[in-house]
Amino acid sequence: MFIVLALAVKLAFLAVLQRPLGCDCSQVWALPGDVRLNSRTMLDPYSLLHLIFGAVLVKLVRWKRPDWPLWTLLAAVIVSSTIWEVAENLPASIALFGYSAGDPLAYGGDSIVNSVADTLVATLGAMLALPLAGWVVAVIAVAAEILLSIGIGDGFLITLWRALGG
Repeated sequence: MFIVLALAVKLAFLAVLQRPLGCDCSQVWALPGDVRLNSRTMLDPYSLLHLIFGAVLVKLVRWKRPDWPLWTLLAAVIVSSTIWEVAENLPASIALFGYSAGDPLAYGGDSIVNSVADTLVATLGAMLALPLAGWVVAVIAVAAEILLSIGIGDGFLITLWRALGG
């Protein structure tokens, strides 16, 4: 029930913000060198961050709530991802990232297809992480952060730095 409600709220929210359904580029994946398609195509380099988000979150929830069944864990990941998606698409949040108009990484909000895919990728990350040890997930998360920071000049830490005015 929470899963369906969360996804319905997200879709309604994105519709109110008049986000596009997707891009008219006939692509599923935005390659790292084509930043104009980020957050428009179904998948982009930031999908890796959503995969890691789901993996780390499910390990943390499993650690604190080891008795929760699989569906409850997945609901926690999906609802959390939905909350993140709504928060990151708020005009105030977009402004907080502090991108200049000419910045090639400038974020203007997700397409509906991208936002739904971000939640699906977070869920996939959770599923992939469940059988792994927490330290393995932590190492993978750090490696992904480094890879994205070097590869596209952005990631969790760089975005946080930018949002905090660094």
